[in-house]
Amino acid sequence: MGGTEPTERPPGRRSHRALAVVALVVVLATLAACSSGGSGKASGPTSTTTTGPTGATAAATGASAVPRGASYVALGSSFAAGPGIPAQEADCGRSDHNYPSLVAATLSLALVDESCSGATTANILDTPQGARPPQIDAVTAATRLVTVTVGGNDIGYSAAAIACGGASPSAHCTQQFRTARTAGDIAALPARLDAVLRAISRRAPRAVVVVVTYARVVPAGAPCPLLDLAPADARYVQSLGATLERDLVAAAGRGHARIADPYVRAAGHGPCATAAARWVEGFRPRSAGYPFHPNANGHLEMARLVTAAVRSA
Repeated sequence: MGGTEPTERPPGRRSHRALAVVALVVVLATLAACSSGGSGKASGPTSTTTTGPTGATAAATGASAVPRGASYVALGSSFAAGPGIPAQEADCGRSDHNYPSLVAATLSLALVDESCSGATTANILDTPQGARPPQIDAVTAATRLVTVTVGGNDIGYSAAAIACGGASPSAHCTQQFRTARTAGDIAALPARLDAVLRAISRRAPRAVVVVVTYARVVPAGAPCPLLDLAPADARYVQSLGATLERDLVAAAGRGHARIADPYVRAAGHGPCATAAARWVEGFRPRSAGYPFHPNANGHLEMARLVTAAVRSA
């Protein structure tokens, strides 16, 4: 993320788009297959409350159903945008098969996708990203669904993984990234996430808000060979992922947002899993995608979790 993510073309605001009926049928069939367990994916949430590994709980409260045709705004960084996944759009490393596009097709919503590789919480709230205005500008009183995946760039999550990829024997992640600045950014992250959710609530008081956590790019235990990370580096990236998970789940709880949590379903779906089971890629992607990011399977899973969170009432 940040400077390590895909080079972005000169950006432009994306308008509302209606997805074709054929695409809707295909995506619905795909998501149904994923839900059936035939691909080896874990089943989704069945209630409005999801508890993360830290014990924090995010409860969906007071939100009505999102009607067909309603406005849906997707906010976030590359883990929402889908760099490397066909077909790529004109800017931001954004795919037309990222989880926001799949959710919009499944629920028949009018999507405004503001997700952009490299985005931070500041780029959502008040800081332009190149020529792009702050993402929050797309959220209005008419918005009925908002998804947000952000915070990884604030603390260098995939930046550290990508910079340390290559299985160097030295623990250079710890040396280069565990600095006073990084520690300060980690300490500031909860307040930044709270500010994002408050801003969404102010601008779209009727919207269902779903926080989508970051996929777990480094599995638990010893690093598998396809990660191309030295053990100390893998542990450091694991710690950043755990920080994101803890803070996003807690922020969702404080902000009364719903949560879609692929992180807690990561077992068996890491970079060294089979093609059918793999949700994220390692340092050298084996399928269309970007290093240490969700692939097409991962976005299907995130879309399934978001759809379940929206439909749970």
